[in-house]
Amino acid sequence: MKRALGIWLMVISIVALGWMMTVAQQPQPTCADYLTQFYSVATELCLSAPDNYVCNAGNPPLAEPAGPVSNSLGTLGAIIPLDALTSLHTSPFTSDGSNGGLVWVRSQANHFRAILLGDAWIRDVSPANTPRWSSIILTTQTPSDGCFAQAQSSFTFQARERFEPIRLIINGVILDVNGTITALTTPTETIFIVIEGVMRASAYESSQLVLAGQEIRIPYLYNDFSAPASPPPPPAPYTPNLLANFPISLLDRPAYLPQPGYAVTDARVNLRTGPSTRFDIIYEVPRGQIMTILGMNPAGDWYHVRLANGQTGWMSAEFLERNHGAISTIYDRTPLPPQRYGDLGNHARVVAMGGVVMRQAPDASFPAMMTVPVGAELELLARSPYSPWVKVAFQGVVGWVALLSLETQAIVEALPVDTAAPTLVVAGPTVIPYPTVIFGGAFPDPRCYPNC
Repeated sequence: MKRALGIWLMVISIVALGWMMTVAQQPQPTCADYLTQFYSVATELCLSAPDNYVCNAGNPPLAEPAGPVSNSLGTLGAIIPLDALTSLHTSPFTSDGSNGGLVWVRSQANHFRAILLGDAWIRDVSPANTPRWSSIILTTQTPSDGCFAQAQSSFTFQARERFEPIRLIINGVILDVNGTITALTTPTETIFIVIEGVMRASAYESSQLVLAGQEIRIPYLYNDFSAPASPPPPPAPYTPNLLANFPISLLDRPAYLPQPGYAVTDARVNLRTGPSTRFDIIYEVPRGQIMTILGMNPAGDWYHVRLANGQTGWMSAEFLERNHGAISTIYDRTPLPPQRYGDLGNHARVVAMGGVVMRQAPDASFPAMMTVPVGAELELLARSPYSPWVKVAFQGVVGWVALLSLETQAIVEALPVDTAAPTLVVAGPTVIPYPTVIFGGAFPDPRCYPNC
């Protein structure tokens, strides 16, 4: 009996030891994993919140005036009118990246949308005869040692619509903005970084134009951000660590993160679909065009650039005047645009009143498979190589539907192109039925496919 018991105990010990070794060998979540999960939940909670509201997606922020309205922000996903608040203070992230301060701020009157991230504080100081939140005092704190994937605390705002100029006053500096700006502070400076577009910073009857990839550092008396200590100095390529790990996909309108500085065409230069003369020409860019640098190929002789009109492509570095810092993003083929966190990155809802017909391929000429009813949730799988259609999954069935029938927060141009989609056969040249801009780039430019 004792011998049998001893054998059983030995077996149990061996099994338990094996289980513990298996658990120990499994990769443990890192703080970057927790941050990604945090951002995914935040996206689901607040990305669709309405204009002129504040939406809390993190730890409860401190808000003024104190009372029932501000207290209600303590709930995840809570929204309250922006004009009901005079200040917001979000909290730093924990060392494991599992939670921190994150608030969406959307102003209808001032036509901007923003996120307040980490240990950051904004206060409305708008004069009585101007819209609320047109003039703001901002302070941010540098994160303490913690998660390696943590971003800088910041206030990042963008014009509500692309190419729509807006004006804000932050820490006494008049900002005329057409694009996306990140703002943060040190005890003696306010730093403005242009992520996309262009900004003019004005103070004391002096101004500076700041381009995408540049920063401008405005001096202040120690911890006094009521007014600058001097006129704006000249801009410079931005400091890379200030945008390191910035969650660009949280923005209402995601953008590419630029490299520090910019490039200028010194002749008429071909913009191509890839880093070689073997790739197709998108079009010829005139001399003197200023471009954002997104990355470069491993050899450093081709730059991936973004033009002022939003078009991206590749240019030979030989024909560019360069005014930039170190380029850290290196790849040999064009990357996809940034995609949303969580399910919003690959889901859509049917909004066509009669539902949408799912077909075997991306065009109405192909056979129907089923009708998906209005309100149904679809998983987005890919986009068409030649039409404004997307490949979807619904109740185990995979097929194609017209993008016009769907509502989605996903970035459609970030979906992979399904090059195996059946070819559309037409008499004569293939006709693209709608311009891609209407659909947010639902399908690639036919001039560059399949090398887009």
